[in-house]
Amino acid sequence: MRNDFSLEGAARIPLPFNPESARAMPSGPRSPQDVLSCVKVASHELQGFRPIAESIEWDLGHLHWARAGLLAFAENEVPFVVNNSGRLSEDAAALLFNHCVSTEPAGPIHVLELGAGCGLFARYFLQAFNQLCQQEGRAFDRQLVYFVTDASERTLAQWRERRMFDAFGAQVVMARCDATRPTEIRLADGRVQSLQALQAVFCNYVLDVLPATVLRRQGERIEELRVRTRLTDNADLVRQYTPLGLEEIRALANAHDPDQRALLLPLAGLFDYEVDFFPLEGELPPFAGQALERADPVPKLLVNHGAFGALHTLQGQLVDGGFILINDYGASTPQAAAESAAPQRFGKTSAIGLNFPLLGQLFDRDGWRVVVPEGDATRAIHARLLVKVEQERTIAAFGNRFCADAQQFFDGPAQDARGHLQAGRQDAALESYRLAIARNPRDWRLLGEVAEFVGIQLRDFAAGIELARSALDINPWLSAWLWNVLGDCLYCLERHGEAQEAYFQAQRIDPKDTRTQLNLAYAWQQRADFEKALGAVARGLAGDVHGIHGPRLLEKQQQILAQMASLRATEMQRSAERAARLQAA
Repeated sequence: MRNDFSLEGAARIPLPFNPESARAMPSGPRSPQDVLSCVKVASHELQGFRPIAESIEWDLGHLHWARAGLLAFAENEVPFVVNNSGRLSEDAAALLFNHCVSTEPAGPIHVLELGAGCGLFARYFLQAFNQLCQQEGRAFDRQLVYFVTDASERTLAQWRERRMFDAFGAQVVMARCDATRPTEIRLADGRVQSLQALQAVFCNYVLDVLPATVLRRQGERIEELRVRTRLTDNADLVRQYTPLGLEEIRALANAHDPDQRALLLPLAGLFDYEVDFFPLEGELPPFAGQALERADPVPKLLVNHGAFGALHTLQGQLVDGGFILINDYGASTPQAAAESAAPQRFGKTSAIGLNFPLLGQLFDRDGWRVVVPEGDATRAIHARLLVKVEQERTIAAFGNRFCADAQQFFDGPAQDARGHLQAGRQDAALESYRLAIARNPRDWRLLGEVAEFVGIQLRDFAAGIELARSALDINPWLSAWLWNVLGDCLYCLERHGEAQEAYFQAQRIDPKDTRTQLNLAYAWQQRADFEKALGAVARGLAGDVHGIHGPRLLEKQQQILAQMASLRATEMQRSAERAARLQAA
């Protein structure tokens, strides 16, 4: 370390610019104010400030639903297991059964599911309800008419392509329904049918995609949160996604044609957003006035006016004594609602969680109850029952099925098993999984998890195959992962042809799934089809956005190339030996 600086002297003093550099400098320096007054921020604006539900992001989310349908679930863009594993369906079936026992409906029992999405909840509900009626010797299943609906025509077409509801015959009516106007449905033949005399309505993960806004009070003034959308200023990044320039992208954003706007879907990750509050112009959004009067004082107030409007309309479509069951994500306290009052992206779609406290304040009146199950705050997905106050048996059944204790009863053993596995206790994990399956015998996600544990970790491949097949009997349409589990167990038993067929099934569900492509690389290499094996590696690497399978794919690529080189070397050696023998003769 230096201690003597006495010799440095003038060497540490900056020198004047040399003449050439000085000529390049401004002749008369301006004041900082003058300099800054000329600085401009480059405008990459695609859309000016708009309410959340009118923004490009929100619009593109709905366009994606219209085009992708249930493939958004099959490709794991949007979470869906939590309400489509079978558990929620069984709970809802028990709720409706108890309600029917209490009310003894004489005619058809009309049930509406809004935004049915992948359709699994409906299938499992119908199976559970029919079984419950048969066990208890009641004929409610013969009275049931289940309207399974979605706003996306593509989704309805996919249900029909997969024949998801064929087994239920006239018990199921597939139809298009706009959740913002749930007064009528459009049938497959184009006829419009009004929705009346509904015994029950199920709203699972649908209210969160309906229009919402965020408000705040500033003295006597009401302000609304708005969003401005800009294209990222990283031009190099934009060029990696599209050859389009800013003006072309801006034109698509402002296009009236949905097909033109949909061209922006692959570019949604390039959008940046600014948010700010603006004085509310014109009338308040629906329910906003009541919300501002009734809500607890918070810095920001999330008003799910699309959801509240749908619920208000649906109350009028119910028979006297009917109910609405909601299962959705959102905030269970006013403060949490204020802190999370912003849209979230799920793949190319957008949603905004429900303000459950405000829902209770708006609807728990006029003879209606908004029932909150015990321990609801600990749940990731919140359940609410909208029902007339006198429906005591229905309310009790809801509390029994949707409370935290019930969730722990059904989910606890599987959670215990995962904990045991983390600690290396395989015997204890197996026992916990046995209990979990006993309590959830038709949970396809759990069956697949146990199949993977038994088949891959315990190497009981035959048992893994049986469990995976049981899971696929329940859900053959929407899980590439399940088909991969089956394929892996078959492959380990050297049943390579059957394994490859399982991997093909996974590829049909999600061609971009990285694990599927890795498995196909193994299968094609085993068949010595190296071109297809390397193609699978390439597709896997292209789809490995999280980098999970990249190292294994690259390792497999090297193995394939090494095998190809070895075969070529062997062929060359054999050719040389043959030539030598011929010459020797």
